Amino acid sequence: MTTDKSAPRVIVETPVDSEFCSARQNAQTQLAKHKFALDSQHGGELPLALPVDVLGMAFEDFDHNRGSAQVQTIWELHPAIVTIP
Repeated sequence: MTTDKSAPRVIVETPVDSEFCSARQNAQTQLAKHKFALDSQHGGELPLALPVDVLGMAFEDFDHNRGSAQVQTIWELHPAIVTIP
C-alpha cells in the first residue's frame, strides 16, 4: 500500500506455461493501457506505481536470489492473476 521502493514486497509470477497464457496476456494488456510493455523484449520498472489486485497461491519457492534486500521470503504468489484498475 505504498509507492516506497524500499518497502517490503513479495514476488508475483505468472508462469509462461500455456495454461497461464491468458492470465499473462491479460496483465500485459492492462499494463499496455498505462503505456507499459511487459514481454521478453521489454520490462523493468514502471514509471509510476500502480495499485493492483493479485490472486494466486502462496508457493514456497526454492531459496534463490531475487535481487533485492526487500524480498526476504521464499514465499511467492503463483500462478498469479493480476487485475490493474
